[in-house]
Amino acid sequence: MFEEIAYDNGQLINPNLVDYVLPSFGDMPPAIDPICVEVPDRNGPFGAKGIGESALIPVAPAIANAVFDAVGVRIRDLPIKAEKIFLALEETKAKS
Repeated sequence: MFEEIAYDNGQLINPNLVDYVLPSFGDMPPAIDPICVEVPDRNGPFGAKGIGESALIPVAPAIANAVFDAVGVRIRDLPIKAEKIFLALEETKAKS
């Protein structure tokens, strides 16, 4: 959730893997408990589905909803960063 192509005045400021931060092993949770639910897909060959997309699609909305539940502001675009949450909180505070 912290991968971002960043620009400043139209110039790419993280053009390489030194500046473009990727998650590392230390950023992962200590355990992942997968739950497999077998429901055949009538459109796939022999009822098969793609595996990668289904695991990734709900992650961003789940994190965004967790942020909303914790602090009361909606973040609707990625990446969800502390700075973006702080600015949304400040904007909410200014409106009230």
